[in-house]
Amino acid sequence: MTNEQTSLLVQNMEQAWRLFVREGVIADNVVKPGIARSWRRCYKQKKPGITISDRELQQRQMKNRVLIDISKPVIKDLVNIHNLNMQSFSVMLMDSDGVVNYRINYGNNIVSLGHHCNETHCGTSGPALALADGVGTEVSGYEHIRPKAHKWHTIGVPIHDGSHRVVGALALLNTTGQCRPFTMQTVSLAAYLIEARLLQQQFLMNVSSSIMDGMSQAAILVNEDGTVISANKAFLHLFQASPDNLIGNTLTNSLDSQASYYFSTYLEQESPFYLPIKNLGGRNDSKQIFRIDRRPIELEYNNVLFMFTFEVANRHLAKQMPEKKDAFADLIGHNQDFLRVLDYARKAARLNSNVLIEGESGTGKEMIANAIHQESGRKGRFIAINCGAIPSELLNSELFGYEDGAFTGARKGGNPGKIELAHGGSLFLDEIGEMPLPMQVSLLRVLEDKTVTRIGGKDSRKYDVRIIAATNRDLWQEVKRGNFREDLFYRLNVVNIKLQPLRERKDDIPLLAEYLLRKCCSQNNLGKVEFEQDVIDALSDYDWPGNIRQLQNVIESSLVLATEGLITTDMLPYYIIERNSTVEKFRSAKLYEIEQAVIKEILSRNNGNISQSARELGITRKTLYNKIKQIEGM
Repeated sequence: MTNEQTSLLVQNMEQAWRLFVREGVIADNVVKPGIARSWRRCYKQKKPGITISDRELQQRQMKNRVLIDISKPVIKDLVNIHNLNMQSFSVMLMDSDGVVNYRINYGNNIVSLGHHCNETHCGTSGPALALADGVGTEVSGYEHIRPKAHKWHTIGVPIHDGSHRVVGALALLNTTGQCRPFTMQTVSLAAYLIEARLLQQQFLMNVSSSIMDGMSQAAILVNEDGTVISANKAFLHLFQASPDNLIGNTLTNSLDSQASYYFSTYLEQESPFYLPIKNLGGRNDSKQIFRIDRRPIELEYNNVLFMFTFEVANRHLAKQMPEKKDAFADLIGHNQDFLRVLDYARKAARLNSNVLIEGESGTGKEMIANAIHQESGRKGRFIAINCGAIPSELLNSELFGYEDGAFTGARKGGNPGKIELAHGGSLFLDEIGEMPLPMQVSLLRVLEDKTVTRIGGKDSRKYDVRIIAATNRDLWQEVKRGNFREDLFYRLNVVNIKLQPLRERKDDIPLLAEYLLRKCCSQNNLGKVEFEQDVIDALSDYDWPGNIRQLQNVIESSLVLATEGLITTDMLPYYIIERNSTVEKFRSAKLYEIEQAVIKEILSRNNGNISQSARELGITRKTLYNKIKQIEGM
């Protein structure tokens, strides 16, 4: 087409546009049918183009994550093709509502993320028609109904999913003077390529769903933002859930607030976890405790799905788990004193105050410190350092860091200390009572100034760290002895948490043993293993000087010897069995004394009548005679 012919077409199109705007009349011999239909839909429609809020944009991008991830490499290739012959253009990916979810601007063109490009907001354009009519469309100059768009040339091609639904559109925008042959064809090919890759992803997801349907376990398939892709019949039956209310919604929206928060924190956790969940049908408020396993399914283009399987948990664990909340879930127990400590720790987590945890070795001081950090919502890391395990001459550099050349053997470029690494988070100082007095002075100064200076450095750095200290000593007695600074003690002892030794929580031993056994089996990919009842009795009788850590070690060592899925008393360490034998002898003596007293009382009440007494005792006359001889012989 010659320049004169092109100029004449532009003039005719301009006149047709002016006629329509002035009188609402379509020049059918000039205006294409598709453009004419769009003009009529947009006639007198004056709603301005808008850009949605950042929050809504983020929600849309999360919803369309798979489409965006698949489209990105294709769009980049499209840009590389067109930047050879165009000075300024934009390539955009829109969702089904015409909102720009992803774009690359080249040259002076600036299209905002979140901008509406549908007919309602932007009038007639290539992408607007692609979404409205479901076909690829090219719109140039005066074919755009809005005057501001008359300098543009826009191309839009719809993107369909495997069910032929329009899920978005691929668009290219440039000025009318940059139109090039075959541009429409390249954009169409790019859109078809995206569709093919979407179909491939959908196939993989369908395969995963088919595998789930064949499982006896309740299972759901969830994408990276927690949206449920599919659920098998076992899940729907177990939770009395409706597919219409579940699919396409986030599972966390279907749970009560506690379970929702707890579940969302485990979306990235690979190991099994336990969670109380009420049935999703809303017919009653009863809850069951479920063991939930997470299995990632890697798809192409950096996309991942997660399969979650649900099983009703062990009855001992189920008895306790409803008491658990959020980050404290692994702190198992139903001893009332222990629960009061956990409740106090949960409340303390909401503050930024320093914490001192006191308790014997193996009582779980680091676990509760980590739980306080997780529950606090602090964004930084949880950094732990054992003040008693590091030589005093190295503790200074470990805690405060050092600059390049600070001492012989210093790492090139220096090294940040634990306080720096914990910025924005929590620093756990284990065995704080072992810290040398000179180091206590340095730590006190840092706590007072909220600044830290590396060894060999001159500049002080501000930090925001919550200190959680722990000790197995009576720290106040150490203050009295002059081994610990009183001013540092007061700095640390803002919130004081005392953990009981396990010998004072004997009612928790069966529950802890069950929990640790299942945890150990899971970590080692073992099948179901159970305790013989005598084992639980023996574990409960022992005083556990090493506390929970020792209990865990005993269970792990017994598991090595376990056969046929059962741990028996002969698999326990000798020191537990020996103590149990002593206890049994004591128990037997007590029971014998009780038996003697009962027999004497019944014989006396029946005036020595053997037959009547035997009937009351529920034994034979011969057995009663034997017991009387035993009593008389003592």
